[in-house]
Parts: sequence; structure tokens; C-alpha cells
Amino acid sequence: MQSFEERASLYKSESEAFQEYLKALPSESWGRQSACDEWLVGDVVAHLVGNSEFYAGTVTRGLQGESSPPEGRPDAGTGHPSISAAALAKSSIEAKERLGDKLLETYLEKDNILINLLTGLSPEDQVKPCYHPGSIVPAGNFVDLRFKEIVLHQWDIRSVIEEKSGLSAASLGSMVILIQESFASGSLRWAFWSGPPLDGPVRYRFEVKSPVAVTADIVVEGDKFRYEEAPQGTADVTFRCHTHIFALLMYGRMPAAEAMAAGHLAVDGDRALAEKFSQWFKGI
Repeated sequence: MQSFEERASLYKSESEAFQEYLKALPSESWGRQSACDEWLVGDVVAHLVGNSEFYAGTVTRGLQGESSPPEGRPDAGTGHPSISAAALAKSSIEAKERLGDKLLETYLEKDNILINLLTGLSPEDQVKPCYHPGSIVPAGNFVDLRFKEIVLHQWDIRSVIEEKSGLSAASLGSMVILIQESFASGSLRWAFWSGPPLDGPVRYRFEVKSPVAVTADIVVEGDKFRYEEAPQGTADVTFRCHTHIFALLMYGRMPAAEAMAAGHLAVDGDRALAEKFSQWFKGI
């Protein structure tokens, strides 16, 4: 695994590159529909403003020894996108309207504050507990959480503007850490949307070779799931893909049926079950 310092450096570089991208983005592009159904491009940027403010606030409080929920936030471990998605979409749209022509300026300001805070964490600070709706999280983990936010939402913007757009290769190590470690909003628990219980569990196996290797089983029971880093027995469905497709599937950016049709996802086993994977893993 990459060290904190290595991941922090990559996060900083990616964030600064995205800032330059937004500075150069034509004004007409800010009103285009993004890959997020309810958000225009400007709404996505407004969401990232709110995300940077929340992360900076909760990490600062954690460094001061305070990890209780801020006013209006649920207890740690009880939050989930299935509960908050509608309110989050609405608040981001309202924030964009409120910020108006100061949206980009505000984004740059808030993003730089968070970059400086997270990349400046000492080894002692990195382990201090901080509040997150998904769970209590060590301060250092917010580097990976923000890295994920920047990279996924950058894809939400670029994928509808550019003919070909993928996830940043530099981010994939952090993405895999979030999925495997299962903490806070990076975890599969945060991406998993519960449905009716199944008659029997369905075992999905991932065989990801490059650029970041992952071999794991995800066992879905409809209303719950488990992630197994040591695959067992026979899988109902085996997926083979590159790491960026794995991340897009996990966070609901690319439905399994679409990935298969485009040739991005090789499948062994029941194809109908393969397509159903995306009804549970939707992200936000």
C-alpha cells in the first residue's frame, strides 16, 4: 500500500490539476447536464464546495478532540446516501444559485484550505478520530475520502464533455483502499443500497489484474452483503476488468450491463445476475 505521504501528494496534485481544468472550462459548460442525473456541472462543483467545508470542519474538530455529530448531522455510523441523497442534491443546487458568479472563486478557496489541512497532518494527527456520518474516521483517512470525491465528480463532469474520459490512474490506489478497508463514505457499505432479501446469496467474484490488482468476492443477500478478500468456493458471477472499471462499478457510475456491452467487463456465469449487480451498488 502507498504511504500516507505518497497518497497525500497524489491527492494534492490531482486536486490542483482539477482546479486548472475548472478555470479553463468554458462558461457554457457549467450549465450542461453532468453524469449525475439531478445535477448540472455547476451543481457538482457546488457539492464539492460543501464537501470541502464539511471535511475541513470535521477534521479540525477531530484534531481538537471533538468527534460528536455537528448540529443537524446524524450519529456516526447511521448515515447513508439512501437517506440523504435527495436532500444533498437539493442543497447543492441551492448552493450553486446562492454563490452565483462566485462559485469557482469559492471552490478554489475552500479546496485549497482543505488541501493544506489534510496534507499537513502530522503522524500523531493522522490517527485522531473525526466524525463522519458513515463512522468515526481517523483524520488521515480523509485524504483518501476527498481524493475519491475529487476523482469521481471530476469524472461526472468530464465524461459528458469529453469523448473519452476515465478515472485518474493516480487515484486508483486510494480507491481500492477505500473499498477494501470499508470505512466511512469510501466503503462498500456506503455504496450498497439495500433491497428485498434474496432466496439465497449471490457470490460475485472480481478478478482485477491492472493497474491495481484486486481479487475479492462480494456476497449479496439482497438486504445486506459482505466483502471477502479471500475468495471461497464457486462464484455465481466472475467479473474481469481494469481497476478504473471496478471503481466505476462500485460507485454506481457505470452499470454492469453498460460495461459489458461496451466490452469493458468480461463475465463468466449468469449474465442476468451480472446485470443485477448495479441495482445494489449505486454509490451517490
